[in-house]
Order: sequence, then structure tokens, then C-alpha cells
Amino acid sequence: MMRPAAFVFNSQAAAAIAAEGKPAATKAAPAKGPRRYRWEQVENKSLALVGPCGIVWQLNFAAGLTKPYFHPLQTADGSCLTQIAPPDHHWHYGLWHAWKFIDRVNYWEEDQPGGRSAGVTRIAKREIVRLDDTGAHVRLTLEYFPRDKNEVVVMDDVIGLTIELPRDDDGSYRIGWEQTSRARRPLRLDRTPPPGAPDGKDYGGYAGLSFRGDRFLTEVELHNANGQSGAAAQRQPARWAAMVGRVDGQSASLAMFDHPENPRHPTPWYFVLRQSRGGAPFSPFWYLNAAFLNDAPFDLTPEHPLTLRYLVRIDTAPPPADVLDAEFARYAATGKIPNPASP
Repeated sequence: MMRPAAFVFNSQAAAAIAAEGKPAATKAAPAKGPRRYRWEQVENKSLALVGPCGIVWQLNFAAGLTKPYFHPLQTADGSCLTQIAPPDHHWHYGLWHAWKFIDRVNYWEEDQPGGRSAGVTRIAKREIVRLDDTGAHVRLTLEYFPRDKNEVVVMDDVIGLTIELPRDDDGSYRIGWEQTSRARRPLRLDRTPPPGAPDGKDYGGYAGLSFRGDRFLTEVELHNANGQSGAAAQRQPARWAAMVGRVDGQSASLAMFDHPENPRHPTPWYFVLRQSRGGAPFSPFWYLNAAFLNDAPFDLTPEHPLTLRYLVRIDTAPPPADVLDAEFARYAATGKIPNPASP
């Protein structure tokens, strides 16, 4: 089955634009380089990198969205890796970050009346810091507050995203994700308890940076830096984890790296590899999460902010483990997108 063509502006962003009653101004600027990539920007709504095969990635951050997210996120040759709002979990958004519970208030599931969550994630600020022929740097500020508490903010996140252009040698590209959480008062970040914990659930443990795979992905597998794969890798701490598959017969992969300065490094990785389910509408369920909270909640105070750093690498041809190990070593040394020429 062929997937539909990728689109530039997603339905949530379009709805937010329509609600404001004015057209969105699109700004296009060339991103110089041998493959002639270009930027497409809708002010305060989205930023996209477009190449010879269409959109490479689009970052969506309109004020009307419930969370910022990347979608579509594609390989350089046009294979889409992400989906948003699938029928089984309409609060899944391609590549995105969401907390599960902040002081027992749910910021994850948007199943309250009107498709809302009990906790609000508000995109308070967005700033495109840099656009050039090497990539982009974007800074987002998110605010969190319980929906029924008069918008009293309990925590904010500042997210710095550095995204490079696809490389000439293999078409791979990287997203550097750095996020600092600051509590306005002492609070607890929590998750649904995983198996083995009191009241644990077999689906528990997730929160934070997540990836939801496209429904047209097939032959999907998961492996990690420990050499584990499939069920043996579930919730296992590892320096990196990679999800690989095929789209329209073409190979594709996404790998996530946990920086060694992150608390609780190496993080456990929670994932779902499920082809189908009977009953209610259900897309193939390809999901990967850097499960920072899997083993225990995390207490946060105003005096001690929490910083988490991750690297996301997208490839057409899945790289072997030794290449990903070398990528991790370079990332660990600097905390930045690795330069292949560095030692």
C-alpha cells in the first residue's frame, strides 16, 4: 500500500490559523547546499525544511496546539516516519515531548470533554534563533497548569532544538533536543507505574520524549546499545535505542540517544511493536519512549531545575550498532550534534 503524500500544514495548525480569521503568511528562504534545501516558515505556526523529495521535517508550534511536535518527520528521500492523532491514541504527535503526571494531574491523555487533558501544556513562546545552510535552532517555552486552577503555572520548560540538514554522504540528519524544566513550587513528575511497582500496569512507565511511527511502516524492529532486541529490550537501560522498518519497500530508521549527563542515565526505553488489534479502530502501533520516569517518580524544586538532553538520528539505511556507538561517543563528549570529523 502506498502512503499518501506528505502535507505541509497539519490539520491542527490549519484549525488554529482558521480560528484567528486571517491567512498565514508563508516565508520561504533557501537553505544553501549541494542539494538545495529550503526553509518554509509560517510565522508563529511552523517551520519546515523542504528538499528535492518534499518535506524533510516540519516542527509545529502554533498557539492552538496542545503540544509542539515534529510531523511529518521523513527521511531525506521522502519516507514518512511519523503520524499524529491516530484513532487509538489521538494525543500521540509524531515526535514530541509530554509529561504524564505533574502532581497527579494528567498532562498526557487528551480524553476530557472537547479532547482536552486535565493539565494544560501551553506554548508560551517560540523563537527561531537561527536558520542557515547548516540547519536551524529553535527555542520553545512551555507552561504547565491544571485546567481548573485559573491558569496558575506550576512548571515551565525551555526546549532548545538544533536540527541539521541531511548529510551529503548518507542522507542522515540529526535533531538535538535539550530541555530544562523549572518548577514554580516543589512538585513531582510521575507516570503510570510499570510492572513490578505497586499497582503496576504492563503499559506503565512512559513519559517524556516519544516517537509514534507512521501506519505505513512495516517490518518494524527495535534494538538497543546492549545488543538486545524485541521483548528482551523492553524497559532496559541503554545508551541508545533504534526503531527500524520499511516504508513503501524502502528502509528507514530512527535512533534516540540518551546523554550521559542526564539524571538516571542510561535511561530505560519503553516501546510498543504491535501490528494490529481487533475491535475499535487501531493503527499499527509503533512507539518508542525515553522512559526517564520508568523506575521512579522525580521530585523537582525551584532551586534545582531538571535538564534532559537527547539526540535523534534519522536514516534511510539503518546504521549498524558500531556506527551508533560511535555517534553516541561523539555526542557524549560535547552534548551537541556530533561532527563526523571529530575524534
